[in-house]
Amino acid sequence: MLGCSSTPKPSYEIEKQVLHTKKSEQGAELFVFIVTVLPTPMMKVDSRKAMTRSELKRFSEYERVEDSPELKLALEEEAVTLLEKKLDETTYCPQGYKVSQVFWRQRSVQLRGECS
Repeated sequence: MLGCSSTPKPSYEIEKQVLHTKKSEQGAELFVFIVTVLPTPMMKVDSRKAMTRSELKRFSEYERVEDSPELKLALEEEAVTLLEKKLDETTYCPQGYKVSQVFWRQRSVQLRGECS
């Protein structure tokens, strides 16, 4: 039996993406690329009443990028794809690039690196 394995769409929405560029004192072309997602609201639960099975299932599957390592990894991978598109659009790093550092904030990922 064959099954269709598709990755579900991450439960976050990109709010903005920004590319900052500069030249180091040694002449290296550096960049910082920041991808920020919209805030995901907390799921409200009424603790005064019992949850139905469907409510419990929905609650257990509810994820916020702020709390989920899986969503953070998905966002980081998407940020690399978005960085590549942005570098192509701006013709910055035409010979390639290397990401040397990744920083996380609550709702954003920051990729730092330099052109090859």
